[in-house]
Amino acid sequence: MKTKDLQESINELMADPQLVELCELQRTGDEVLDVISLTENQHSDILAWMFDTREGHGQGDEILRDLLIHASIQAASESSQLDGRYSTAKFFAYWTPSRIRTASFGGAFTARELGIAASERVDLFVIDAQNKFVLLIENKAGAVHSEKQLNLYRDNFSKVVSGNPILRDYAQVYLALDRKYENDEATSRPCSSTWLHLGYEWLQTSAKRALMHVQRGNSAARLVVSYCNRQTEWESPANVASLKIAASLHRTYPEAMRFLSDLTPKRTERVWLENRKENLNLLFLLQNKSAIALLRETKGMASVKAAILEAIPALPNESVFLKRKRLDVCPSGWERFETDGWWPVFMNVRYSDSERTKFTLSLCWNGKHASTLEEAEVLRKQLAILEPRFSTHIDSSRRRVYLQHGMTLSQLLKLVSEMNSKLKNVPSHM
Repeated sequence: MKTKDLQESINELMADPQLVELCELQRTGDEVLDVISLTENQHSDILAWMFDTREGHGQGDEILRDLLIHASIQAASESSQLDGRYSTAKFFAYWTPSRIRTASFGGAFTARELGIAASERVDLFVIDAQNKFVLLIENKAGAVHSEKQLNLYRDNFSKVVSGNPILRDYAQVYLALDRKYENDEATSRPCSSTWLHLGYEWLQTSAKRALMHVQRGNSAARLVVSYCNRQTEWESPANVASLKIAASLHRTYPEAMRFLSDLTPKRTERVWLENRKENLNLLFLLQNKSAIALLRETKGMASVKAAILEAIPALPNESVFLKRKRLDVCPSGWERFETDGWWPVFMNVRYSDSERTKFTLSLCWNGKHASTLEEAEVLRKQLAILEPRFSTHIDSSRRRVYLQHGMTLSQLLKLVSEMNSKLKNVPSHM
C-alpha cells in the first residue's frame, strides 16, 4: 500500500468511534494486575488470599469449594491416573461433589511453610481442622512439574505428618496446578498415581461469582476477577466487548492495524524522542499502550479469522469468535444450538509454537452449553459418528478431540474447510 493510502487508512481508523470505545475499555483501572507481572510465589500468595475464607474478597469458602468440586470430578473421571490405594484418590472417593457442595469449609486456613524449608515444600498448604484434611498445592503457573520434585515434596510432608500428632489423622491431598494444563488422556504426567493434575478452569466459576460481587459494590472482589481472568480463558464482559471491537477494527482497517501493531513496543519511546519530525502514529501508541497491546496480541488470530472466512465464504462472521491467542469456529448449521451465548459444538484453533506460525485444530463438545442434557448427549453421539473418540469418557460434561498439530496456515485452512463440510449436514439429521 502506498504511504498516502496507508495514512488515509490510519486517519479513518483514528476517527472511528470503535477505537475510542476500545481505548476507554482498555484503560488501566484499580486492578493492580494491570500493571505488574506475577512471579510464581506471588501467584501462590494470591491463591492463598482467595482460599482464606475470612479475607475481604467476600467469597467466603466458595473459591475453595470451586477447587474441590472440580478436583473431585477430575479424580472420578476416566482420564484420572490416580491410584485408589493412595491418599488423594481415597479423599475424593469420599468427598464427592454433593458432599462438598453441602459442607462448610469456613474453618480452613492457608500456610506457606508448615515446618518445611522453602526449597523442600510445595507452594501452598490449605488446612481444614474441622474436616481434617490438608491440601498440598504445587502451583506452577505454566512451568513444568517434575517427578523428582513432586516425590520430594510428598516424602518431606510425610515426615512432618509422622512427627506431628495433630496431623496424623488428617487426609493428605496432593494437587499439581498448571495454567497450561490440557485434559488429554494420552498425556503422561509425573507422579500421577499420587498427585492430581489440574488446570485453572475451575477459576471461571469463581470469576463469574466475584463479578456479581463487584456489581453489588464489593471492590475487593475485583482482584479475584482480575486474577481469574488472567489464569483462565474466561473473559469478563468488558474483555469480550474489547475483543469484538478489536476483531472489527482488524477486519475494517487491515493495513492500518498491521502498521500500528508492527511498531516495536519497547523502542517506541526512544524512536519518538529521536524523531526530528512529529510522528502522530507513535504518539498515539504512547498514549494508548493497553489498547495497542490488545490489538497487537490479537493481530495474528485476526488474520487467521479473515483467512477462514475467505476460505469458507458461506460461513457467517458471527460463527468465528476471536480471542487473544485462539479462535473458535461454529460449523455451518450448528449455530442453531447456541443457548447461553456459546455453542455446544465448535472447532478450536490455537498456536502450536512460540513463533505463532504453526497451529493446532481441535473439535470440541461442551454439554453445558446445550439447552438440555438430552440434546447434549444427542450432539455428542452425532459427533462420535464422525470421530469415534467422542464416544469415550462419557462421564465428562465436555470433550476436546485434537485433530492435527503443527500445521501451517494453508494446512489449517484446508482441514477447517474439510471438517466444516463433514459437519454441516449433521444437524439436519437430528
